[in-house]
Amino acid sequence: MSMSVKTPIKVIVRTRPTVDFAYKNIQIDENTGHIAINIPKNADQGFVNHQQENWGFTFDKVLQNASQDVVFDICGKELVHSVLSGYSGTILTYGQTGAGKTFTMTGSQIDYKYRGMIPRCINLLFQEIEARYEQQITVGVSYLEIYNEMMYDLLVGHEFNSNLAIQEDTNGYVNVKGLTIRKCTTEEDAVQNLFEGETNRTISEHKLNKSSTRSHCVFTINLEIRSRVESAEKVIVSKLNLVDLAGSERTKKTGSEGKTLLEAQFINKSLSFLEQVVVALSEKQRDHIPYRQSKLTNLLKDSIGGNSKTIMIANIWPERTQIEETISTLKFASRMMKVTNETSIQVKLDPQILIKKYEKEIKDLRQELVMRDTLSDRSKRIQYEPYTPEQQYAQQKIAQQFLNQEIEDIEVESLRQVKELFIQFRNIYKNLVKDVENKNVPRGQEKETEITKKKSDLAKQVDSVGQEENKFGFGLGKARKDAKPTTNIENLVNIPKDEFKTAEEQAKQDAKIQIQADIRETPIEKKIVNVDRYQAFQDYKQKDGAHINNQIIESINNLRLKKQQILEVQNQCQGLKNEIEQRKSILQRKQDNKNQEEIAQGIIDEEEFNILKELKDMKKRLKYQQEQIRDIKSQIIMIDQSIIQSKQLLVSRFEDFFLKKYGLALQDLNNPLVNQKEEEYSINDPSENDDVDQDALAYIRAKNKVTQLQKARKQEKMHK
Repeated sequence: MSMSVKTPIKVIVRTRPTVDFAYKNIQIDENTGHIAINIPKNADQGFVNHQQENWGFTFDKVLQNASQDVVFDICGKELVHSVLSGYSGTILTYGQTGAGKTFTMTGSQIDYKYRGMIPRCINLLFQEIEARYEQQITVGVSYLEIYNEMMYDLLVGHEFNSNLAIQEDTNGYVNVKGLTIRKCTTEEDAVQNLFEGETNRTISEHKLNKSSTRSHCVFTINLEIRSRVESAEKVIVSKLNLVDLAGSERTKKTGSEGKTLLEAQFINKSLSFLEQVVVALSEKQRDHIPYRQSKLTNLLKDSIGGNSKTIMIANIWPERTQIEETISTLKFASRMMKVTNETSIQVKLDPQILIKKYEKEIKDLRQELVMRDTLSDRSKRIQYEPYTPEQQYAQQKIAQQFLNQEIEDIEVESLRQVKELFIQFRNIYKNLVKDVENKNVPRGQEKETEITKKKSDLAKQVDSVGQEENKFGFGLGKARKDAKPTTNIENLVNIPKDEFKTAEEQAKQDAKIQIQADIRETPIEKKIVNVDRYQAFQDYKQKDGAHINNQIIESINNLRLKKQQILEVQNQCQGLKNEIEQRKSILQRKQDNKNQEEIAQGIIDEEEFNILKELKDMKKRLKYQQEQIRDIKSQIIMIDQSIIQSKQLLVSRFEDFFLKKYGLALQDLNNPLVNQKEEEYSINDPSENDDVDQDALAYIRAKNKVTQLQKARKQEKMHK
């Protein structure tokens, strides 16, 4: 462990973009990080009104209408480099429900540019690992969910979860016993695990958020850093916790009922315990910190007040209807700024490498001893290997001679010999004790005892035929003649008649079972050989999917018309711009031909007046056409989104239809939806598209793999 450094928790405030921004109540200064809030007093409460009107907060940074790139550059980059240097780090999002916490942390899977903090950290992390040739870095990821005060491993799913428990190691660091940590060698592996965990998260809908996460989630990236240059047994251990806290909510606004209401109660309770921990840490004279009040606070012990560089992103919703929740979030964020963590680099020793190192040291020491004995002329007498049976017998003879007083003294050559002599003395003593015990028993009495024992055992065996012995089975022995069964064997009640089938019937049944097993083990692609999937898709579009197909074709035709329309309007705009420039050039030439007196008096002739009038009309027409272009663009975007949704719906419906009709799922995206025209709804491999950003390939491939995995699970459930 290195020397610890005190680092305060950084707090970044991010506002949710909204058209209903409360400009009258909220003032934000991005340069100074100051937020001022004003709520005028309610006149209905009377003349004496002590309601607070103004609040002021100052934070490390305030991001208003910031993109995902800007948020990552400010909050994530520095922390990723710090984790690679050996310091553990934490990024957590806090705020009311619907304020954009999950979007900040995981982003949107629809568009690569809207990806969140976690995939961006993974991308930068593996880029840095590839550039650090002098280090060997092992990456492992885990994904934990705390739902209603129960912990779940999102990488294995809720149905396969075992009992998870939070525990501390000898150094006081917190870890979760039983949590899956998957090793990742590429960015694609890590992102795939993220997407797989996202599919297992608990999500529900309420008035403020259609896809509200109902649990706290912690995605952890564990690093083991070894040097390729210095000693290899030293391992630097660090981790990056990316925490997406569930949003605090007021049930009156969200309209939560039933299960959603119960979830809200657990969420608000755990966040209250988190605030109590933050308040306790901000008070310098507090001895006890209530970490163990909830699983969330216990899990975040290292991140809040422990060994971690922590950044909190406070998400707020700056609308007038949400101003009370905004003030509450900013109050908590200001308290968090008072908490200080002590960060240090955690170094441990790799036991496997240490064992190899010690084995080598032992081998070298033995060689040195052999050289020393050779130089002192002891090599023939002194050995360091274990005794052979011949050598053990020789030491036994020496010990026996010493006990019989045949020799007066034993020449000791090594400690190894002393140990062996003690072992032989013990063996001699044990043999003497056995001989003495055997001599104390008379021979006749010994034989009589053995005969009596045999007779009693035989009597027990005869009497206990068919009787349970000590409730652990049946006695053995020779059965009596009257003990034979008199009934027909087929009339036995407890034995099924199927066990008395003929050999031919049994063979038929075994063959049938084997055929069923072969069918189950046969790959799906070999079950239906004569089905043309492309033709099946074409038939589906003409019959069952005709309604959706016609909508898509109609939307595509409409899209083409809109594109032609916008092209015509753009050409008209360009023509107007050219005419405006011509008129301006004519006016400029006329101005150049005037003298200073005419220019000072502002005298214009009739031609100039007509040109100015034409310019005014042209600018009006240009403004109108530009508005037309904006309207057509918005219509194109809406039609395009409609086409995408209809295509996805058509493909999904076709997959269900294909699965029901043929018992086969479309896991291979190349059939039948690839390499077709726009009307055929193609889904191309991202690596074949030159327009796709190469940095996005790992992200897109991981997303496609998880999509295929979901389809396989869906198919497996339907078969069950």
